[in-house]
Amino acid sequence: MSQTSDASALSDTLRTLLVFDLPVLVAALMALVACGTLGNWLVLRKESMTGDAIAHSVLPGLVGGFLVVGRHSVVAMFAGAAIAGVAAILLAGWVRRQTKLESGAALGIVFTAFFAFGVAMLEMQGARQVDLDPGCVLFGALETLFLVVPHGGHWISGVPREVWTLTGAALLAVLFSVAFWKELAALAFDREHAHTTGVSPRALDQLMLCVTSVAIVASFEAVGSVLVISLLACPSLIAAPHTVHLRGRFAMSLGVGSLLTVLGYGMAAYAPNLFGTSTALNAAGMIATLLALAVPVSYSIRALLNRRMA
Repeated sequence: MSQTSDASALSDTLRTLLVFDLPVLVAALMALVACGTLGNWLVLRKESMTGDAIAHSVLPGLVGGFLVVGRHSVVAMFAGAAIAGVAAILLAGWVRRQTKLESGAALGIVFTAFFAFGVAMLEMQGARQVDLDPGCVLFGALETLFLVVPHGGHWISGVPREVWTLTGAALLAVLFSVAFWKELAALAFDREHAHTTGVSPRALDQLMLCVTSVAIVASFEAVGSVLVISLLACPSLIAAPHTVHLRGRFAMSLGVGSLLTVLGYGMAAYAPNLFGTSTALNAAGMIATLLALAVPVSYSIRALLNRRMA
């Protein structure tokens, strides 16, 4: 009888892991690969603010897509977000030219305005009718992703749409980086020299902007803007003090980022047992917190190692 009870408990635990935990972890890890891969290039080019700007600026586009079609539509979401992201970058360029501000300041002005406008749109009755709220925008909806297999259906049909979308975005980010590795590296380290060797900075910049926008939009719905911004910058910054090799930096950033993602989700999901809370914590918020804390810890570890080697 005891063995039967143990087997039943183990079966229930495995079912919980497969149905509730695994889809969330896969979605979070795919968001890490998509945003973290492209974030490495942005940080190397000292353009991490661009990713931040896009992540904030897509909000009015997302809400606008919902309002236009009156329902949750992937096509409308991507179209609206893409238009808003490109418009924000173009507007930031215009502001920079007109005011002579440096690029970071211009981007800060524009994405703050776009994000505020998007939050205001969320308060409209039309936005409420499509189940979009500020909390979801900031912290995503990872906890709502779980396997729902129809009676008699295959498990693949029960995988949440967001998981497939994020997997596609992750593959696109990796393929883009592999295909243009040499050109992206040249632009990151010596833009003028890259131009003399035949690389087209403007064309590659536009392509980079498009791929980054796709990754951000794909991640936005599931993980929210707070985690998207963290994934774009923190993994690369965590790896930066410990390696001077480009491939090593990418590998370390994604490897450590994956460990922190899994740890953050575990701490959030099992918070009642770990911290004595009454409910689980927000997974995206916990992951973002660990990633942010890991950056100064990483630099402190590097400084300590340097002192010991001196």
